Amino acid sequence: MNRQQRVRIATFDLDGTLVSRHVWLGLAKYHFRTKKNRFSVFWYIFSNMALTPFWKMGFMSQEKYYESWGKGIASMMKGIDKDKAKEIFQWLSDEYLLPSKNEKIIRRLKEHQREGFLTILISGSFQALLKTIANRLNIKIFIGTELEIKKDKFTGKIIPPLCFGKKKLEKLKNFFSREKLKVNFAESFAYSDSFFDLPMLELVGHPIVVEPDKKLLTVASKRGWRVI
Repeated sequence: MNRQQRVRIATFDLDGTLVSRHVWLGLAKYHFRTKKNRFSVFWYIFSNMALTPFWKMGFMSQEKYYESWGKGIASMMKGIDKDKAKEIFQWLSDEYLLPSKNEKIIRRLKEHQREGFLTILISGSFQALLKTIANRLNIKIFIGTELEIKKDKFTGKIIPPLCFGKKKLEKLKNFFSREKLKVNFAESFAYSDSFFDLPMLELVGHPIVVEPDKKLLTVASKRGWRVI
């Protein structure tokens, strides 16, 4: 790649955008299928459900509530070693997530790749899982949330920050800075279903919302953004 030339990018969210299924539910299904780590699933669900009244009553912002769910997914990996994690991530990718891929968005991904765009998979999901999915879809760049590992086992915690909201945009910009990439944002695209990806969508000249949540649909309608 010519680093002096301004590149056009196309960023893709994962859950709800490239695929219709969600990582946390897939991981829960895997643990129940293998009859292991089921306590971690119950703890993840009930500990976050306990926060629901605080969110509903306005004591907790929606963003913080969603962040709690996003960070907590790591708890379902607690105590698992790296070799076993590879098996889990391959199952999540090949047996659970990719079979639910959004064919319209996959076609647009391939079109961007043929047209020379730098395609980027960026999600709050685990970095190692995104690597597996990116390999399947021929995506060279993937940016996600790092999991903490000690003594070759996952601790059940993330290495902050969670790749979510404004932090997702920060991670993307840090990648550009680190790689010394000059980006033609005006001609670039971003795809997402979530209102919390608004900072990333606003970065590019062609924001595309995919089966958006209500808040994002409202913004897209007002601004005339394309909705798929």
